[in-house]
Amino acid sequence: MMLIPPDAAVAAVHTTPATVADSYRRLLTLVGIAATPRRAILIPRYARSLPFPGAGATPWQLETMTRLFLRAGVTSITAVLPARHSDMHGYTAIAAALGIDALRSAPQIDHETLIVVLIPCRIDRHNGLFGATPGVAALFHSAAAIRNTPHTLPALAQVRRRGAQLLAVADATTISDGRDAKTEYAEVRSVLLASRDPAALDATIAAQFGLDPLQDVAWLHEAHRQGWGTADLHAMAICGDVEALNDRWGLAPPSPRRAIGCCRRWTTADATTLVSWLRHTGWGRLFRNYQTRYALHSRR
Repeated sequence: MMLIPPDAAVAAVHTTPATVADSYRRLLTLVGIAATPRRAILIPRYARSLPFPGAGATPWQLETMTRLFLRAGVTSITAVLPARHSDMHGYTAIAAALGIDALRSAPQIDHETLIVVLIPCRIDRHNGLFGATPGVAALFHSAAAIRNTPHTLPALAQVRRRGAQLLAVADATTISDGRDAKTEYAEVRSVLLASRDPAALDATIAAQFGLDPLQDVAWLHEAHRQGWGTADLHAMAICGDVEALNDRWGLAPPSPRRAIGCCRRWTTADATTLVSWLRHTGWGRLFRNYQTRYALHSRR
């Protein structure tokens, strides 16, 4: 019988806009935290500068996770935040309202530190997975959208060696698939995922998009090979609402074609997708509520 490392469990929870806060509470219960940390560092990640559906950590993700940690007794919460003038997702406004300080330099990390990477479920050109594993590198490197760079695994290894707890949380309420050469799709899935192993979470998301984590995602292959995470789907367990992952995600098949430069450009199709999501889905309406609550504006 194969022994599953305790960190290699991935929790999945169905959710709705009306119950998302309770769903995040259940998600944390399923994934578990070894001990209540003294300090938490939140890393909300985004793939696009403009808030395209499914392309960035959601505002309710940042707010709800912060409130849960405060109730749990975490005494210090900081966040890796973009500059206020360039933040079109509203992370800085939410952080300010909740009393979260921005992390200004590489932090001191020890066994009383919990590092929480908040990610969207997103894939784009060249089958590029936007994952939690490289998000850890944002602690030591200022690039807000750092991806599969040489800094990824050294950062993960450094955190592991210092004994800090890791938690990766993915919001798949809406996913985005940008593999099509002509346009990018947004698809409502209403699922939350979490793991204490960022590589295990990334591997699960990669598989949902039809990729082989060990063959198609270089940083996952290396993290698994070097023992800094589990990316072998057969060596991890899914708990919670397992049926939520029965169907693969995405409207476009994996393709080597180069997609449009969607991280830098805002197209008419993008605007149409965003407006439709805001008007016709519960998650889009929830996003608009957050814009009103925190006086955010989606400039297009």
